[in-house]
Amino acid sequence: MSSDWQQWQDLPPEREEELIEKLAQAFVKRGLGLIGRMLLESGGPLTSMFAEFYMGIYGPFFDFFEVDQYVALLRNKRNVKKLIKRIDELEEEQEKGEKAKSKDEKPE
Repeated sequence: MSSDWQQWQDLPPEREEELIEKLAQAFVKRGLGLIGRMLLESGGPLTSMFAEFYMGIYGPFFDFFEVDQYVALLRNKRNVKKLIKRIDELEEEQEKGEKAKSKDEKPE
């Protein structure tokens, strides 16, 4: 990430896409897609509100632990929707792969 990005700014679009993919992959890889969607959807407007609030208070610590970019990502409601959609897509791909695999393994 370039050093000119500040915590209160939106992330560059390419970095947003990277983080969305990374988070979605992490949820689906661990079998937490449903829980991730529930948390993101139930948070609704609160997700971005808490991201703003905690960034204001704990911003320097988030920077130290490299969490600031994820907070900036979730601060934008559009990104939350993109993340939910990507989790859905990955789970669907995973399900199709498992069905194809089980179909190939069935003895005839």
